[in-house]
Amino acid sequence: MYYEPWHSPDGILTLSKDRATSENTNNKTFKGLLNRGLLVAYERNRSNEPFCNMVRCYINVQFNAVYELSRIQNAYGMDWRGPYAGPYAHAQIAAFDTIVAALGVSEG
Repeated sequence: MYYEPWHSPDGILTLSKDRATSENTNNKTFKGLLNRGLLVAYERNRSNEPFCNMVRCYINVQFNAVYELSRIQNAYGMDWRGPYAGPYAHAQIAAFDTIVAALGVSEG
């Protein structure tokens, strides 16, 4: 899944205003909400294996970006492409929603 205005070329969910921290935060928490929404769709369509594989792969890309590129210890940045840029509340919410989604689609 890839929609150019919302993603970097490597598939990481991003928004044009990721680095601006003083503006309205609705679009910033959207990233986590999208991943949680995909988790709900995944859970309701477990019999559709191609769909579930696509959602699992997409959420895993987002989780890996959050965890590997945009984290310092237990704090997460807003721009998931990195580097970490401050412990803003909206960044933590979006990251935690994505972590929950990744746990929900894990096969283990």
